[in-house]
Amino acid sequence: MPRARKRAASPEEVAVEEHHSDEVMEDPANALQFDEPLTWKAGKPIAVADLLRRMKALYDELQATDQGDAHRETLVPKAQELANVQLLAHKDKGVKAWTLLCIVEMFRLLAPDAPYKGGQLKQIFELFVSVVIPALASPSDPYNQQHLLILTSLTTVKSIILLTDIPGSDALILNLFTNCFDVMSGNAKASHGEQLGKNVEFHMTGMLSTLVDECQELPGGVVEIVLAQFLRADPLTLSMGNKKAGAQPASSMIREVSPAYNMARSVCNSCADKMSRVVSHYFSTVMVDAADTFSTTKTAKGRGRKRTHDESEDESDDGLLTPPAEEDWGEVEKAHRLLRELWRSSPDVISGIIPQLEAEVNAENAQLRIMAVQTVGDMVAGIGAAGPPSRPDMDPAAYPSQSLDIMTRTQQTQQYDNPLLAPAAPHAFSSVYPATYRAFVERRRDKNAQVRSALAAGAGLIVETAGGGKGLDADQEAEILRFMSDMLNDSDERVRLAAIQAVARFDFATIVQKVAKNGGAESSGSVLYALCDRAIDRKLNVRTTAMQLLGRIWGVAAGAIAEGSEHMRKTLGPIATRILDAMYVNDRDITALVHQVLFDSLLPISYPPIKSKAANGESQRVADSQGNGCEPDPNAIRAERILVLVRDLGEKAKKVFFAMQQQQAGKARYMEQYLKAAEAMQSGDEDEDDGKSAKKELDTMIAAFAKMMPDATTTTDHLNKFAKTRDRRAFQLIRFCYSPDSDYRKVVKAMKELTKRLEESTTGMLPVLETLIPLVRSLSVLVNNRSHVPAIMTVSQTDQNGLGTTAHEVLKEISSNTPEVFRVHMRELCDTLRKQAPTAVTSNHPNAVIDLKTVAGFAVRFPKDVPQDREFYQAMTAYAKHGTPPAAAKHAVTIVAAAEKREMYIKEIVDYALTDFDFGAECFLSRLAALSQLRLVANQETEEYADDIMDIASKILGTPRTLRDDVIREEAYVPKGWKAEEDQDLQSKLWALKILVNGLRGLKTSADQREALQEISVAAQPVYLLLNTIVKQNGEIKNTTPTARHHHPHLRLAAANQLLKLSCNKLIDTQLRPGDFNNLASVAQAVLPDVRGGFFKTLQKYLGQSRLPTRFYALVFLYAFEPNKDTKAATTTWLQARAALSAKSTDTAMENVFSRLLSLCAHHEDFSRESKEGLVDTVEYVMYYLKTVATEKNLPLIYHIAQRVKSVSDGIDPAKSEDLYCVSDLAEAVIRCYQDIRGWSLQLYSGQKARLPAGIFKPLDGHQLAQEIAEKSFLPDKFGEDEIEELVKLSLKPKTSKKRKSEGKEVKASKKARLTDKQANGGAEEEKEEGGGKKKKLAVRKAAPKTPKVAKTPKRKSINEVAERSSVMRKSGRQSGADKSYAEQDDSEDDEEMEEWDRRSEEDEKEMSSTPPTSDPTPAPVTGPVKEVEPEPEDAEMRDDEEEDPEEVVEKVKAKAKPKPKPQQRRAATGVGEEVEDEEMEDADEEPEEVPQKGKAKGKAKSVPKKSVAKKVEDDEDEDMQEEEEEEEEEVPKKTRAKAKPKQKENVAKKAVAKGKGKAAASKAPARTTRAAKSKKEDTEKSILDFPSDSDELSDAPSDMEA
Repeated sequence: MPRARKRAASPEEVAVEEHHSDEVMEDPANALQFDEPLTWKAGKPIAVADLLRRMKALYDELQATDQGDAHRETLVPKAQELANVQLLAHKDKGVKAWTLLCIVEMFRLLAPDAPYKGGQLKQIFELFVSVVIPALASPSDPYNQQHLLILTSLTTVKSIILLTDIPGSDALILNLFTNCFDVMSGNAKASHGEQLGKNVEFHMTGMLSTLVDECQELPGGVVEIVLAQFLRADPLTLSMGNKKAGAQPASSMIREVSPAYNMARSVCNSCADKMSRVVSHYFSTVMVDAADTFSTTKTAKGRGRKRTHDESEDESDDGLLTPPAEEDWGEVEKAHRLLRELWRSSPDVISGIIPQLEAEVNAENAQLRIMAVQTVGDMVAGIGAAGPPSRPDMDPAAYPSQSLDIMTRTQQTQQYDNPLLAPAAPHAFSSVYPATYRAFVERRRDKNAQVRSALAAGAGLIVETAGGGKGLDADQEAEILRFMSDMLNDSDERVRLAAIQAVARFDFATIVQKVAKNGGAESSGSVLYALCDRAIDRKLNVRTTAMQLLGRIWGVAAGAIAEGSEHMRKTLGPIATRILDAMYVNDRDITALVHQVLFDSLLPISYPPIKSKAANGESQRVADSQGNGCEPDPNAIRAERILVLVRDLGEKAKKVFFAMQQQQAGKARYMEQYLKAAEAMQSGDEDEDDGKSAKKELDTMIAAFAKMMPDATTTTDHLNKFAKTRDRRAFQLIRFCYSPDSDYRKVVKAMKELTKRLEESTTGMLPVLETLIPLVRSLSVLVNNRSHVPAIMTVSQTDQNGLGTTAHEVLKEISSNTPEVFRVHMRELCDTLRKQAPTAVTSNHPNAVIDLKTVAGFAVRFPKDVPQDREFYQAMTAYAKHGTPPAAAKHAVTIVAAAEKREMYIKEIVDYALTDFDFGAECFLSRLAALSQLRLVANQETEEYADDIMDIASKILGTPRTLRDDVIREEAYVPKGWKAEEDQDLQSKLWALKILVNGLRGLKTSADQREALQEISVAAQPVYLLLNTIVKQNGEIKNTTPTARHHHPHLRLAAANQLLKLSCNKLIDTQLRPGDFNNLASVAQAVLPDVRGGFFKTLQKYLGQSRLPTRFYALVFLYAFEPNKDTKAATTTWLQARAALSAKSTDTAMENVFSRLLSLCAHHEDFSRESKEGLVDTVEYVMYYLKTVATEKNLPLIYHIAQRVKSVSDGIDPAKSEDLYCVSDLAEAVIRCYQDIRGWSLQLYSGQKARLPAGIFKPLDGHQLAQEIAEKSFLPDKFGEDEIEELVKLSLKPKTSKKRKSEGKEVKASKKARLTDKQANGGAEEEKEEGGGKKKKLAVRKAAPKTPKVAKTPKRKSINEVAERSSVMRKSGRQSGADKSYAEQDDSEDDEEMEEWDRRSEEDEKEMSSTPPTSDPTPAPVTGPVKEVEPEPEDAEMRDDEEEDPEEVVEKVKAKAKPKPKPQQRRAATGVGEEVEDEEMEDADEEPEEVPQKGKAKGKAKSVPKKSVAKKVEDDEDEDMQEEEEEEEEEVPKKTRAKAKPKQKENVAKKAVAKGKGKAAASKAPARTTRAAKSKKEDTEKSILDFPSDSDELSDAPSDMEA
């Protein structure tokens, strides 16, 4: 074996040294001088003291002798004497220590040939290994110095290699390694916990490294001992091996790097080549054997053998017959944990193991893949056996915010308390082992969800640690973030959850600097965008984790956003919007979660610490919450947080946030009733009347609260339990929480005391907190709190940090929702407005309009709390005269109308507005706005000026002022469609329209219902004529003097919205005829998306507030072909929510509207029984209705309504009756196919017979005709059940195919080239239609290609083509465009203000005599319905020609109100007297819900005289109609009446069905369901013979009808 020599360097030097040695040997002067004996004869031992003296003397002489001066002849005898067993086995430790010390000196002097035999060497090293090494563990040992010298000599001289010459030395070497590592780890017996010197570690490391290097083959067990030291960084191993640890967390036992760990690392690094071989062999033994074991235990799939295991792809054992033994897995797991640590400490020794690890990543066994992916991920991230570092704590309630010092903190290297937890990779893993890294990332496509979950966790650690501190290049980091985004959208919930948890590990700096680099919360495909999507995940644990994480991220970022960080505002600001948008899912679990995140993270209740002091010194530097170095004001800080949140919310999210505050007041009222009922229960006897009443009230309130909470049963139990506590203090604490008089500190203290009180309750109230605390939070005044108002008002005046506009908006909401909170600060706001009042030469502050709107809303509800001094109202008069924008004048008029002496101020405003009025005059827009509002809120006071006001409105509407350029450049003029900016001409026209409409809305009618209807009819005719004309002519007012092209969409939308607003009044709504209602429906399919979107928002607003009759829901279903994705998604979601709400309240309004939808389809200008495309379109309309409304429960009623439509005739145009029957047959077939595909059972409808609206339908003439219609199928033969079924399946199929999209684009290009080029943005053809008044078809409808009748595949293709073609060119040529929202000019509170003025007004109103007369050929009726009136379209046109007067604007409009009909234009002729019946429809349509629902506007003025009159009128009409029907019923012979009984009707209908031979309507029940066929049959029998008797519906069948 080669020896290591201390001085040998070259052959020449060795020769010189040998020659010198010969000379020395001849010189007796170098001989050993010590000649005392060290051994003794038996029975005559040397005293220990004397022996120790001799040993020391010998050592001193040997130590002083240089190796070159050694005299071998005298040293060898003494060396043999030292190896005597008397010394080596001496009982005294000192003798043995000095003996070994002298021996190692002999090794040094006599090297390279030791003068000992194998047996002697074995004894010597046994003594060294078993005595000296363990003794080094005790630094206080009296011979510790000698032990250190022995170790030092063996290491420096490398005499330890003599150990390898001993026969059978493997055991000694193994013991040496064991004892050395035990000493360094503190596990030796002699160890007393004392700290060892660094020299011990150094020399032991050198000694063991020499041994490893010199051994040809390391003994078995040595590798395990060395590798075991690396597991000292593994908390799991320590906790299993340390009995003293007990229940102590494993991670807390790791404080610093163990010296044994350092020694093992040094040994591996200094002998990397040899250790690499032995370590690879060790891992091969463990890993490869394990893999073989797993592969050989797979189930043999023999013939006829039963499967013994579920072979699911997602099982962790992947089809193993029996899972691996626990000890086998333990070894494999330990080996993988060891690999992590070896990569950190000694990467060179595992170079041969990485290929095996790569094979594991691609192994068949899922558990091996999971383990391998976890290991590779940790290795890339530099994570060792100790695991990743502790998770950072993002505290959204911290003050100052953690985001404020992010740059300062991240510029420094992050320090870790424990180096074993610090991520540290020796190399960039992807560069050293690219194949293994690529195999690792490819596991994102693994079939096993747990493998993908492991990859998600690993990818998060890689990003967090920047590849173990080695950094990631831009492409690599972007790739990993892209993978994380994909895994956030994985199909398996475990993968999504793992990806979310991986992001949750990031600190805020990582999120801002790395994750946000991939894209913000609004960037599709980014990690943050995908994370926001998980807020509405279908799995509870996933969405809970995601939403809580999102809330923490935004809560921390809020500080930097408030400080003006545009980067954080852009990337992280939209998170709050995405959280609140989740409320639109309309799920109670998600709603509860949003409330929790709102008060835990977005607006934490504890933010900032209420007792905040300047303890943090200059670090508390939130600018807007500090002033002049003073202590921060918690209320100002919190108010700023609220404003920052509201400012960056999207439109929908802002509605949600404000709706929450509206619901807070409603919930508080519920809670007050609940507490009162609970107190009444405590003080009374349940058996008494008062006790029963209180119990009933309590149950009602608990049921209402249960509907708001996720778990209704648990909520009911908890609230019942809390009500029985008889804890009046707890009740009072809850009252403190929702009292408007409570400041924020009082609310928070009340919550804390309530929580503590219930936690310490002896009656087991702790579980009740789970329900009670979230409920109390939702009804507490935490946002609209009186403590916040002063700070918000200060921001509104100073526009601090750009939050002024938001502050005004929040103040308006506070004044509307919680006016009690705002009442104290109202005078301050009024004083601010008074000081900023405008004049003729100076304008007001831009934000004054918001403040005016706030005060106006407050003045309507609480007029006595508004200042009544003259100076204030003079300022408001100034705003009404000179306010800018014009809306400021409008709101100022509302405030003035609340004054006690308002007549004086109103007269002043009117005089100024009418004096020398002309277009372009001083403040002419403000004058129009003031007049418009005066006609609404002060109609009586302005009645004497009505003629002058109407003249101004007529002049504005009849005079085009921006058309000249269009006329000059007519040929080259290409309009740009919707223009968001409104010029003064357009604004003046819009205000003029409002003047006319508000004059009608503000009309004061008499108390008598009939007289009121007649007064409204007279006043409404010219207004409705003008509005309907604008809608029909696509925004054109007059044909003789065309309006500017770019004004058309604005005017059309404004007219449509005004019609909807008028219909919110029941009395005025009677003036909207069915034909005009169908015309209004065309706005839902206008060309420009802005018109469609704006119209939908108005419909959604008024229908959501239950102000519009339910028949207007039919218009919303016309958005079935809406090309704008956002509008379509909003429409669908809203309809589904309304349908669910209607189902909960057991209301059938959404089902009853189906008949109106079918009528609209039959009258649609694109519908034709001969056109296949028209039929395809109708299928899609019906399918859109079914997808949003239909359930298995209400489908029988919908089917019944579809049948009922075939039992009447068209009431608008009798010639369209067959089209109506065709639509009915088509709807029935679609419903049958739909229920088959859904797997539903179409049961027999057994409820009350559905009533059809009388205005659009009328009874058939006789039973014979009804029977003939029922037996006949009106569907074309070429359009059979197979085609319909294909279309239904196509409609239900998700349209996500790229091929389908491309095909759609090709069809659009080929069929609508002209439309796309010219009309999408208001092109030339649209100019002819809208500007010229000559209606022209927007696109030529080509006949659908003929489809083969035999081959199914071509037929399916043809149907798809027709459907796709229809979906592209939809209905009025509308096309998808920019999603611009239309902001309506007038305020949404106009109706509320009007109702307040009505309530306060005590004077009778005059008739509006100055309203221009109308030439409407079918005026709305005043009395009962007239059943048969022939339409007179020609007479109407003649009257239009006769009444044309170029001097009167409105009459000029009337002259062009009847354009020539198009070939496909539906007829609008109707019968006189149909509107009352048509518009006063089903009773259920007009009744609002009793219990407030989510999203429903609150705080609205309730019952007012006008609505009372409307209800009374409706009741009188019901009585009149009922009397008439009863008279008709009396005239019916008894025989005929008897035939109408159910059994006889069934027999008669069966005969009728039998005659039909399969073509009758009853035969169209689902062919696959016998029960459904019976249902269809019986429903048809009823539909033939029965008609509703309600006054709002069709009358009974004629008395002469016979079976």
